[in-house]
Amino acid sequence: MQTTADAITKPPGVIDSLQRGFLLINRHLWLLLIPLFVDVLVWRSPRFSLAHLIERAINLLFERPDLPAELAANSATYIEPVRRLGAAFNLLSFLGGTITGMPSFMARADSSLALTSPVPTVMLESVQQILLYTVVLIPIGLIFGSIWLALMAKLIKPETIDWQHAVRRAGWIWLNTGLYLLILIVAVVSAAGLFSLFAAMFMAIAGIGGLSIMGFVQIIFAFGLVWLGVGLTFVVSAISLDGVNVARAIWRSINVVGRNVTSTLGLLLLMLVITEGFAQIWLRLSSFNWGVIVGILGNSYLGTALMAATFLFYQGRYQHWQQVRKSVASARQQGADETASR
Repeated sequence: MQTTADAITKPPGVIDSLQRGFLLINRHLWLLLIPLFVDVLVWRSPRFSLAHLIERAINLLFERPDLPAELAANSATYIEPVRRLGAAFNLLSFLGGTITGMPSFMARADSSLALTSPVPTVMLESVQQILLYTVVLIPIGLIFGSIWLALMAKLIKPETIDWQHAVRRAGWIWLNTGLYLLILIVAVVSAAGLFSLFAAMFMAIAGIGGLSIMGFVQIIFAFGLVWLGVGLTFVVSAISLDGVNVARAIWRSINVVGRNVTSTLGLLLLMLVITEGFAQIWLRLSSFNWGVIVGILGNSYLGTALMAATFLFYQGRYQHWQQVRKSVASARQQGADETASR
């Protein structure tokens, strides 16, 4: 009696999922409208820059007379990346939907640096301003992203999601992706705080000799965060396709990834190569206005197709897992019945 996963129809592989994702978008190019609208809006609107605030923070931290000599000597190593980020980051990039996965070429920090056409800039001068704009922009960006995800979910599961249901699903996605983002922020801040506290206590005990050990601990900590991020790959897919809450979506994502580690890593790596490879082309063209348009169009098309492929990959792997569970449970029940009848 076959009760193993080998008796179940195999789900689509990585390449098959990518191919089906691109075919789906080729038949429904109107799915690009929302990412295109958001990107053009960010492109043509004034930039909301943190450059002045970050410069003040750098001066406050690194231009003190009591700054240790070793830290002062290496300060440029820490300052320049932060200064470049402050110059490139545009707070309006939050309209890109943050964790929804909606593609946004203009949300990339390096795209802002590549632009040569003059853009009006609004310099934010206080933390209160940043918090206010962030609280306003992130929910609006999640609205755009949630509608986009709900429309894609309708195309992938037309038998269970009609147009009326798609509207409700968009609201559900908005609520749960917002909760998911809040959970991630709290988790990251808490983990960073605990790690900093541990590092400070350890360095107070071990002194300068503990620097090498702390470097090793940092590598392990970063490695753990990367694996956690991989485990959460399909949270948004589960919320959008299955209509489950964020807790169940996290559970399903971790289970699907855990049962398909190699193929999931292959999917993520291939998507990264495609996205970043073409991004370098878009960035080189961005010195011209027509190049920015090409970049926005190309990035929206690729990002939407890759998100569709992610949905299809998750759907196939999750259904496969459920089929295996039902098959094993049925076989066990049948075996128990046969034993009882003897």
